[in-house]
Amino acid sequence: MFYEMMIEKNFSTGLNTRMIWIEENSTFEQLHQQVLEVFKENSPKNHSFRIIRSNGKKQSGITIQQQSFTDQADADPFDYNDESESTRLFEDCLYEKDVVLKSYFKKTGDSAAYTSVQDSPNEYTLTLNKILSPAATILAQLNQIVDLSPERGESYDNLKEQLNSLTQLLGTSAEKTKTATSGPKPTQLYSFKITLEDVGVPVWRKVQVLSNSTFLELHKIIQILFDWQDEHLHDFMIQKSNGIRQKNVIIESADSDPTFANFFFKDEQTSYKEEEEHLHDHFLVEKDQARYTYDFGDDWRHKIVLEKILEPAEGMVYPVCTAAKNDAPYEDSRHEVLHGELSLLNSNAKAIVADVNAELARRMHRKKTSRTKK
Repeated sequence: MFYEMMIEKNFSTGLNTRMIWIEENSTFEQLHQQVLEVFKENSPKNHSFRIIRSNGKKQSGITIQQQSFTDQADADPFDYNDESESTRLFEDCLYEKDVVLKSYFKKTGDSAAYTSVQDSPNEYTLTLNKILSPAATILAQLNQIVDLSPERGESYDNLKEQLNSLTQLLGTSAEKTKTATSGPKPTQLYSFKITLEDVGVPVWRKVQVLSNSTFLELHKIIQILFDWQDEHLHDFMIQKSNGIRQKNVIIESADSDPTFANFFFKDEQTSYKEEEEHLHDHFLVEKDQARYTYDFGDDWRHKIVLEKILEPAEGMVYPVCTAAKNDAPYEDSRHEVLHGELSLLNSNAKAIVADVNAELARRMHRKKTSRTKK
């Protein structure tokens, strides 16, 4: 498929607008070259892209840069290792030669800012206008060529009429296909590994959750998995979505204090409400990741990794815990953990799983059953 993209160059006197067509699998480096070509500009000293909107959602903190200064890329700290018990935060380092457009441009209206610097910076806004088939793209380009032609007359009118008829015919066909294939997103089964970090020993749970669950429901599940009592504030930070690193994408609880969050995040952040966001909005492919922080005083951090995407088993009730390792600390026990005064070792993994599933059945499944009956 091809993208029809509108590019607006910001002048002090107004906007200069161009339309381009580019294949969805093109890289941001190729997009950069096409912007220079359409505006007939020389290659700048430096340039970068900043994602403004992706998949219909506002974004912040995602910058795509030109070629790295080093030939060898650093190891990705977010390459998932099943034995790893910690994940460190990082600065985003995405390079335009490595990132394809469809990683971020997914829906019409998705956009990015492009900045090029010569003696002074030039600012552009790139917006996905339409997603077209190859045939529709050729017609759109022909229409533009004909419109720019100085020739006018009977031949011009006939050609325009034929092009418009073909465009309308393709549009009708595409709309039928879209209607036939559109519909609600199918519910899948997400198998997560959730690891409690920085407690001295490996403490984790594996759980299967329906993909249409909200982050509020995931919060309640984690509380049960680790035997927390929901006495403190919490939030989620999306760290990898659709295989792409994310930065400062926060999913907050209803009682979150934005002033508190802004104290830690100097950069612009994108915030969503956990009762409105579903897991399938952010967890799209295996190895997508997030961090769940509970109790900002004791700072219990949990690494969430989507290990597998499965089909729900018929007749099975979810969520369900499938594996576990060691006990979780009790509320307000960070001091005891730091000083080695609290042992979390527990070799009876089956008993932990059984206890967790009994609590999930009591607190989660019962609510879903009663809601279904109503």
